[in-house]
Amino acid sequence: MAINLRSPYYTGTAIANTAYATLDITIWEGLSTDVVTAQYNLRKSVVGTDVTVYFEISELIRDYIDITFDGNYTGQNVWVKTVQTVYNSSNVVISIAPFTQIAYDSYSYFEEPEFNIVKNSVLIDNREIFALEDNFFRVPINTKNNPSVVFYNNSEIVYSDTLTNSNNSSNQIKYISINGNDSNFDTFFERVVESGGTYEDNICIQSFINSYSIGQVDKIIVSADYYGNELIINGDFATPYYWSIEASDTISGGKLNISGVGTRKSNSFIPIVGKKYVLTFDITDYTSGNIIVFDGSSGVNLSGNLNATGTYTYTYTQTQTANNGLNFFVPTGFVGSIDNVSIVESFGIKTDTITVKTIEECKYEPKKVTFINKFGALQDMYFFKKSVEKMVVEKESYKSNIISSLGTYNPTNHVNRDFNVIGKESITLSSGFLSEEYNEVFKQMMLSEKVWVTNILETGEQVVPINVKTSEITYKTSLNNKLVEYTIEFDKSFDTINNIR
Repeated sequence: MAINLRSPYYTGTAIANTAYATLDITIWEGLSTDVVTAQYNLRKSVVGTDVTVYFEISELIRDYIDITFDGNYTGQNVWVKTVQTVYNSSNVVISIAPFTQIAYDSYSYFEEPEFNIVKNSVLIDNREIFALEDNFFRVPINTKNNPSVVFYNNSEIVYSDTLTNSNNSSNQIKYISINGNDSNFDTFFERVVESGGTYEDNICIQSFINSYSIGQVDKIIVSADYYGNELIINGDFATPYYWSIEASDTISGGKLNISGVGTRKSNSFIPIVGKKYVLTFDITDYTSGNIIVFDGSSGVNLSGNLNATGTYTYTYTQTQTANNGLNFFVPTGFVGSIDNVSIVESFGIKTDTITVKTIEECKYEPKKVTFINKFGALQDMYFFKKSVEKMVVEKESYKSNIISSLGTYNPTNHVNRDFNVIGKESITLSSGFLSEEYNEVFKQMMLSEKVWVTNILETGEQVVPINVKTSEITYKTSLNNKLVEYTIEFDKSFDTINNIR
């Protein structure tokens, strides 16, 4: 699971005999295993005989994520750990449920309350991209399900990459172009400048460059494992996920701490015969020994010996004649902890195909607009046609006394003087003709809280923050409008005169 920070996110409990519950919330960037002090400590009591307690926390978490863009495409997510502790009327703890997951600056629509971002490998909704000729473009990819990305041109592979799921928050989203996932230039000129070279323009160079087009792609295929919702949410070994453990084991902070006595740790989860599942868990605080994971009570070894701190992922199919629960067998001598246990059902490989149409624009200077889309990812789109810039000036004035003590005045002095002069610039961009696929792109751009436009200068890129000024959009279709084209007005997100103090 993952948290969409621009939509409500609820966590809670409905355990019998609940009097009140507390919720500790920890938010951090970096590795999921980092130890960080909780930023929030919440408490709620039940009302009357209702034992239900719920916390809505997305707005609290969102205070700790602020996506920026300076021309560099980087993943910007945060880890969130919630520890929910439930008490009865005697102040006795009856449940502790830790839960660690990743958060995106994303949202769901009203019509899709079950929207789960981790099921999406491609973090854009349009499956057709209009790209500018001789420019690289990027596709935001969710690395959760280890996707492979292949770029084609005329049925030939021009680049391919396989991404690996990571426990680093900055690696949850990767921006992939045919140059990989770590390049931040769009043109040949920028590539020269970024590498420290000097671009010398002349007729011969232009003739050479005009003979070739870089970044030519006509199709992208993204393939990744596709999973259902978590069947055991990584509430670790705490109630209400009911693990059978022995007295010598302890539960602390949601971890099952084992100190050398061998036993089988059984969970109440019962896999369905023939279904395919993926088990993920962490071994932490490892000192010695090993762990063997069993599928049911038959003793089928899924994993071999696990004898190091790290995250372990295993796929298995329940093929026994009778359903049996999931077991961790811990031989005598293991000292360490098991944490973040999760099981999901696997549905095989899901493939997304993106068609790329390259646009050559010789008359106008296309503008690249970047915005935070529905998935909390940076998405680029080009406005290919006319752009119009204008400035509106706001000012105050007063009548000045220019007469001297001798009763004379200088006729070059201002009698009517201006002060607090502030200029505000805006830019109106035309998209050119696109497909209906871009109705959703414009919708998400209009709903975005942060938008940037990139200007190409002699010294490289200049990223300028802008705000969408257009507040109304009528979706266009080929049936109703024949051609789909939009004109959007943006305000530059700063005053013309530098007045930052």
